[in-house]
Amino acid sequence: MPEPMSSDLTEALSAFASQDTILVALDFDGTLAPLVDNPEASRMIEPARQVLEKLTTMPGVTIALVTGRAIDSVKRVAQPLNEWFLVGSHGIEVLSPGEVTDYETPWLVPGDLINQFEAVIAAQPGTRLEQKPFGLALHTRGVEEQLARKAEAAAHEVCDAWGEELVVRTGHGIVECSIQDATKGDGIAEVRRRLRPSAVLFAGDDRTDEDGFAVLGEQDVAIRVGGGETIAPYQLLDAHAVAEALWFIHDKRASVDSAS
Repeated sequence: MPEPMSSDLTEALSAFASQDTILVALDFDGTLAPLVDNPEASRMIEPARQVLEKLTTMPGVTIALVTGRAIDSVKRVAQPLNEWFLVGSHGIEVLSPGEVTDYETPWLVPGDLINQFEAVIAAQPGTRLEQKPFGLALHTRGVEEQLARKAEAAAHEVCDAWGEELVVRTGHGIVECSIQDATKGDGIAEVRRRLRPSAVLFAGDDRTDEDGFAVLGEQDVAIRVGGGETIAPYQLLDAHAVAEALWFIHDKRASVDSAS
């Protein structure tokens, strides 16, 4: 049996659902989709897909995906609806609904940096390189721990050699560097500026999501998924629990609409 939501969270979600206009902002990997060894194999669980499609059609509700993935990757694995905001590359790429159709990905990572990361991958079989428009990511999920630690250390050495011009982040089985500095908090703030919602909910599972939680206010709801140290006041276990919380918002908002 799934763990029930805490009474504090259900109270917060009820208040959130009653706001005039709401933004439901969600990380992808580990939040809507289970973490997998191959990032290209990641897919949103069906209950989450179903409720997001339902929420998209409700008046006053806007959906945003907020992820470290580049927009190019989000399009492939998340299959977002045209009505959604998309925040990619940790807040560097921010697209309003409909803009993804004509979006052309800029590929700006220096060739020398790519070559050095490829050398790390070649020396550590089983690790994978993800090329992004503004950075690179070394993936070590599913790799034997000692080899993974060695590969991650080598990636950090490459990044350190490039100096302060690179922004380095670590997460679940990933070391990532970027040539531009932005956070998920920056992305959420930009979506808020464009949309002007009454309240924002943001859920995420990794340390990079803490930047998103940090920009939320009293009317907003921050949810850490999967445990770990966090500034978010609420936690959920996994993607299935996130889907249940989203259905709770849907049902609450539907009941308010039917009563009005």
